[in-house]
Amino acid sequence: MRSLIDLTGFGCLAVLGVISVMHGPYEAALLLAKPGAVLTGAMVFLSCICGMIVVHLRADNAHAAAGGAHFDAEGQDLERRIAERTRKLHEKVVELEKARAAAVEASTAKSRFLATMSHELRTPLNAILGFSEVIEREMYGTAGDKRYPEYAHHIHVSGSHLLSLIRDILDLSKIEAGKMELQCEPVRVVELVAEACELSNAERNHALRVEIADSLPAVSADRRAAKQMLLNLLSNAMKFTPPGRSIIVRATVRADRGVTVAVADSGIGIAQADIAKALAPYTQVDNAETRKHDGTGLGLPIVNALMKLHGGSMTLESEVGHGTTVSLHFPPAVVLARAA
Repeated sequence: MRSLIDLTGFGCLAVLGVISVMHGPYEAALLLAKPGAVLTGAMVFLSCICGMIVVHLRADNAHAAAGGAHFDAEGQDLERRIAERTRKLHEKVVELEKARAAAVEASTAKSRFLATMSHELRTPLNAILGFSEVIEREMYGTAGDKRYPEYAHHIHVSGSHLLSLIRDILDLSKIEAGKMELQCEPVRVVELVAEACELSNAERNHALRVEIADSLPAVSADRRAAKQMLLNLLSNAMKFTPPGRSIIVRATVRADRGVTVAVADSGIGIAQADIAKALAPYTQVDNAETRKHDGTGLGLPIVNALMKLHGGSMTLESEVGHGTTVSLHFPPAVVLARAA
């Protein structure tokens, strides 16, 4: 089309050239000077311009139509890919949800199994402890050889240690299975700490110091669970603190009127990177010092879980070589009237 317009323009110029040759430039100028010739030339010129515009518009429209078709194809392909990826993502979400549900069910089943097995193990173990104590004390006459009471003592000590491990597993399993029920009652913190210190024998090898005012308010708590929390903390403090060093038990009233009970030792401490591991169930901090001591690594997780059941929280602050402080934060809601 563009070639045709160009040929038309050249044709007009050729006609003017022929007129000039045949009639001379003057006649050609007179011919063009006539009104009809001028009008005809203007119409021809305008027609050429209009033709060129139409041709260019058609070319642009054709190019735009081709581009639009290309974009439509790209858009459809993009929509198809998005739909495919959305479908795969949905399938992955469904798969992950099924895996999560299976993991929760497996964890619940594990907790039920551990709770049942721990209960079954405690019955024969209690019998072993009872009979070994009878033999150790020679309640029904002499054993005949001094080694028998000694062996019975070893059996009793080992059985007691095993019973404490089973008790920890049982308690944590009950908590994880949602079967731990608290029997809350008014508990005076100063009395609770005194009982826990006496049972733990913390004063035997360490410089134990208790910093609790008699006027400290009582808290509504499960006495057995609260005592177990303090025993666990004192046991850890004694385990990781060299003999002769200090262990401090203090209780204070916070600004929000809650009560905080803390056990601070001056033992080996825990590295900051290992604190999360120390608070995780069934996990122990692995270093040369902690490997010297027995245990399941359930002490702190049990304390943390029991505090959550009381509506409170537990925090741990430690520095390697300077000791560890574990704090139990009872919320204001469980704090009762201030003791007389």
